[in-house]
Amino acid sequence: MERRIIRTSAGKITVAFTPEGLYSLDLPGQRTGVFPLAGRADPPWLHLLQDDLINYFDGHKIVFSAPIDFTGYTPFFRRVLQATLAIPYGEQRTYRWLAEQAGSPRGARAAGQVMAKNRTPVVIPCHRVLRGDGSLGGYSGPVGWKEKLLVLENSQRKD
Repeated sequence: MERRIIRTSAGKITVAFTPEGLYSLDLPGQRTGVFPLAGRADPPWLHLLQDDLINYFDGHKIVFSAPIDFTGYTPFFRRVLQATLAIPYGEQRTYRWLAEQAGSPRGARAAGQVMAKNRTPVVIPCHRVLRGDGSLGGYSGPVGWKEKLLVLENSQRKD
């Protein structure tokens, strides 16, 4: 597994990847360490991800296309994460909706646990999943990021 740093207007993002794709993404303040910047020798999809993350944090509507390495996730986790990918930019869904989409209508709490263990926040937009009453609920990233990302996506700078 390799790690790279991507610089955005929000700060430094650390990504880990394998030959299969993006394995994890750490938002600013989440991981410390010295890693190289994404460079020419990296896979082409990583260059696109870098551009997408820069544009995303600059307030542009982005649909991420980086391949995801789902290694280590159970089939249920994969179904929930795949359903999360379908939530459009600037929109929110509930944990119950997510569980239903994953084929487990009574699994809202389990879907919430998947969101809490999502290794690739932003790319798999777990921040778009809310409690049934509309409150934020938990988030796999650092405290405060869920609200920041929702505000960013609902800003007037959408493309």
